Amino acid sequence: MNPQCARCGKVVYPTEKVSCLDKNWHKGCFHCEVCKMTLNMKNYKGYDKKPYCNAHYPKTSFTIVADTPENLRLRQQSQLQSQVQYKKDFEESKGRGFSIVSDTPEMQRLRRTQEHISNMEETTTSSEVEHQLDCK
Repeated sequence: MNPQCARCGKVVYPTEKVSCLDKNWHKGCFHCEVCKMTLNMKNYKGYDKKPYCNAHYPKTSFTIVADTPENLRLRQQSQLQSQVQYKKDFEESKGRGFSIVSDTPEMQRLRRTQEHISNMEETTTSSEVEHQLDCK
């Protein structure tokens, strides 16, 4: 059974069939919706399952998206992950010669341990010196 034309509704035979935009058309019925210029598979543009020529193809206009809390959060997240922001921060801190490390409980514990080890070395060193002086 032969399909029907999407434009005129008559039967489309295989010799005159154009299958495009999920529809079947007669070659003469496959034309621009606006200017009626006959189209082929090389020069048509489809929009909303309808054929258009290049000149009459509907232009998509973008709508403004409101600054909802979710959109603001996504924008901030994108800025945080942005390589541009990362590079800017890197360039600003490059000449400082140090990096900022947060003062976490783990860092405080490590600092106290390091100070304790340092104090033990000083105590051991000074007592060894006193012992050597006493032996002379």
